[in-house]
Amino acid sequence: MKAITHITTALSVTATAFAGDSKEAIAPDSTPSPDVWFFGGSFGQFESGIGSEDFVPSDFDLGGLGGVSDVEDAEFDMYTMHIGRNLNQLLGCDTAAYLEVGYLNGNMDVDVFGPGFVSASFDDSLQEVDLEVVPVTLNVKVERRLFNPVSGYLTAGVGYAFTNISVPAGSERDGGIYAQASFGLIYNINEDYEIYAGSRWMYLDSVDFGVGDLELDSALAWEAGLRYNF
Repeated sequence: MKAITHITTALSVTATAFAGDSKEAIAPDSTPSPDVWFFGGSFGQFESGIGSEDFVPSDFDLGGLGGVSDVEDAEFDMYTMHIGRNLNQLLGCDTAAYLEVGYLNGNMDVDVFGPGFVSASFDDSLQEVDLEVVPVTLNVKVERRLFNPVSGYLTAGVGYAFTNISVPAGSERDGGIYAQASFGLIYNINEDYEIYAGSRWMYLDSVDFGVGDLELDSALAWEAGLRYNF
């Protein structure tokens, strides 16, 4: 009986050792664990389809120059910073919630006309309008492993955007409801760092600047970013 007991004990220890070796042989998961906080930021660019119909010619006073004949699409640079926390899995996907603050800086060319040009050459005058949008949003993120170390992600968020428009005659501030969604790929460098790239859709409710209305209702941006898990 003692011999059988020794053999059983030896087999048990050996099995445990092999089990431990097999666990060590598996590559560590580079995806951040739940309840881990993260911080990150991104840069992107986009154009917004803003038409001349969004500006009322009689109200768009460019320093007494007159009305608007044409408005080009606005070109924006987009900067964002966010902080959040990884949550539990849902339907096999990693989830997270985060707060994000963005800064959208853009400009567009506006053709104006008025008495000052009628007496000269009847030509339109090209003016530059500067636009600033600062959105603050609460977001959720869903991430699913495609293959190690690459994951796909989807996000959605809603919040409020502070806006400012500057024209030769001065500037106006306002704000409106803001929503966004994004999708793309994440490359998990290790448990601490990850990089990502994708596209972002944005919606800004009609904002009255006193010189017209601005809507970002069809803006689709590209973006790339870096995130640190701590």
